[in-house]
Amino acid sequence: MAAAQPNRSTSWLRRWLLLNVLLLGLTGLAGVTYPVEELSRRASDLYFRLRAPAPASAEVALVGIDDQSLARYGRWPWSRSLLAKLVRAVSAQHPRAIGLDILLAEPQDARDDQELATAIRAAGNVILAAKIGDTAGGRAWVDPLPVFASAAAGVGHVQAELGPDGICRRVPAREMTLEGPRPAFALEVARMARGVPRARPASLPAVRLSPQFLVVDYRGQIAPHQSPFLVVSAADLLDGRSAGLLQNKAALIGFASTEITDRLATPVSSQLPMPGVEIHANLLDGLLAGRDLRPLGGSLQMALLTGASLLLTWVLLRWSGWIGLSASAGLMAAGYAAGYWLFAYAQRQVSLGPFLVLIVLALPLAQLQNLLEVDRGLTRSLIQLRETLQSAPANPELRSALLPPGDYDDLPWKLAAVNQLEAELSSLYAFNRTLLDSMQQALAVFAPAGRPVFWNPRWETLCRQLSWNKNSSLQTLLEELGQPGWHEALTRPEPGAHGPPLQQPEPRLETQVLNEHGLWNVRLLRLPATSLAGPGASLLVVTDLTAQLERDRARAEALGFVTHELRTPLVSIQGYAEFLLRYPGAPGSGEAADTIFRESRRLVAMINSYLDVLRMESGARPMRRENVDIEETVKQVERVMRPLAQAADTSIEIRINADLPRLSGDAQLLGGALLNLVSNAVKYSPAGSVIRVNVRPTNRAVQFEVVNPGPVIPAEELAQLFEPFYRRGDGERSVRGWGLGLAFVKRIAEAHGGYAEVASDTALGTRFRITVPAESAAISEVAS
Repeated sequence: MAAAQPNRSTSWLRRWLLLNVLLLGLTGLAGVTYPVEELSRRASDLYFRLRAPAPASAEVALVGIDDQSLARYGRWPWSRSLLAKLVRAVSAQHPRAIGLDILLAEPQDARDDQELATAIRAAGNVILAAKIGDTAGGRAWVDPLPVFASAAAGVGHVQAELGPDGICRRVPAREMTLEGPRPAFALEVARMARGVPRARPASLPAVRLSPQFLVVDYRGQIAPHQSPFLVVSAADLLDGRSAGLLQNKAALIGFASTEITDRLATPVSSQLPMPGVEIHANLLDGLLAGRDLRPLGGSLQMALLTGASLLLTWVLLRWSGWIGLSASAGLMAAGYAAGYWLFAYAQRQVSLGPFLVLIVLALPLAQLQNLLEVDRGLTRSLIQLRETLQSAPANPELRSALLPPGDYDDLPWKLAAVNQLEAELSSLYAFNRTLLDSMQQALAVFAPAGRPVFWNPRWETLCRQLSWNKNSSLQTLLEELGQPGWHEALTRPEPGAHGPPLQQPEPRLETQVLNEHGLWNVRLLRLPATSLAGPGASLLVVTDLTAQLERDRARAEALGFVTHELRTPLVSIQGYAEFLLRYPGAPGSGEAADTIFRESRRLVAMINSYLDVLRMESGARPMRRENVDIEETVKQVERVMRPLAQAADTSIEIRINADLPRLSGDAQLLGGALLNLVSNAVKYSPAGSVIRVNVRPTNRAVQFEVVNPGPVIPAEELAQLFEPFYRRGDGERSVRGWGLGLAFVKRIAEAHGGYAEVASDTALGTRFRITVPAESAAISEVAS
């Protein structure tokens, strides 16, 4: 047993690790496919919507060329002089930086262009936008005109990275040009807002960037009643309204009108895509606020995936079915919640697709491995069982069921063999259980530590009878039985290989214990190792010998009593006969003759009753089938018992119902049974008592009842009164008798297809009843 446990643990650990290797390999292959990547993107997009709305940004404000502005100042494009006026209006509120998200690549009126360049130069903190556009020669950079670029504080690209689904989630940190890498528009505005000189772009280590892309940390999309940014209409600024709203903020000027198609789909977009200037505003807000949203590192992602795989497979291998399924769902929910926590508080994006694939694949793979292991274990067990049955007697049908039709890979044969084994084991279990339940001996099995692990119903009855706790330890029960040293003798260890030899432990200990509760035979056995109690278990068997002790005592007393009873009437008969021979005409000769007749009659009745009991016990006394004159039988009993009742100062009262059914049976035996009941009533009734004999019909049967006002019989003794040779306590032994009468009564009642019963209480006295079916009932021969 000790070696089998490590082997099982090692086998389970090997299966667990193999399952994780297979699961992680399949997850890695599935993780590079488009569906899983798209699943990761969609799961991460949901985090933006789950996040609670944040207050308006304190770092970024938007100046929108919206529908109101276009309605007031005309359709786009506006003149450069109007743009110059807008730049001066924004600059007048002293923002930290101005981002002009409008391409200034085409020349217009030279005077207007110069006015705009002057306004840009005067502001000193304007960042212009550039992008890659389609031209006749292919894709090329669309840069601001040199007159604007030289006047601006910097130029940044407004390129967006669109996913396969057309959603903008990130922006390239830098794009290459002939002059070198060009930073993103939001990066340049952030540099200006922080006051970093343009000549030292490498001095931006305060902004932690991904090597290639900037992930946009979307705060939400501008809505009529909820906006993550301060939005000022260009018309209000040009009209001199909204003064002071842009102070100390990074102001982005761009298109907000629905007519201008500068819009992209985002994770937080509803039906209307988000304007490009708002996307830059989200990115700029994250940069200025220090929120560095970026993907989780590959090594950390792999570590989390491995940990989730180890935990999930451990749960699934331990618990299958609904428990495993619930655990998978719980782990999925916990993983998504953990990913949201990393997103919201640690600014890290976890690729959730591989985790979802892991959870989906784990359950069927674990179930498949469990089934394979069960199949291998079942095959090993069936082979071993077949080898065992070949050398031992067994059910032929079971042995043939364990013979495979070909090899041991036939699954239907295995199922059939298991079903056959299940039927045999169920039958064996029911048989053994019936044996244990029907045993008169009380038995209990105890683990090596003394804890009870099994007992039969008779043990519970014994514990109630002796006021024991059925959960008591073996040591406690042995002390109750007066054998405290048995536990040590039975559990003493085997002799070791070294050192002096030790006494071998006893495999079985047995004795008889006599205490105030009776006589008990006690056996303690050491059991072989089983799955129920393990090695070193013990079996305690307690047999109640009290009834046997009482029977032996009653037989001895009966022999002495019969000897005395036979001697007494014989001595009386002999004495009175001698008196009559010597003095035939003496005055007391009539009384002597009457005494001789009564004593001889008593002697004959005693011998006949004793012989009837012996003959009925052996089955030699046949039953007679005849019509029983119930009234005459009862009156005959009364006539026989009247002298004894008068001598005991008692009287007999007979009540016979007039509507009795006809009764077929043995009148002599029924009279003898009734005579015994009346005799007992006379013996145990106090002087002056009235003994009632009632005969009544009941449920197509005749009931004979004898009632006496004698002492109440305890309830625990009532069930034993009809046992052969049973005598009650010392109070009953003071009254002469054999202890055979009530057993005789019971056998006669049962031979007539009826039964005998007794009840005793203080209100009605002791009531013995014989119920015999009417003539329609079959009469059986008395069996031994």
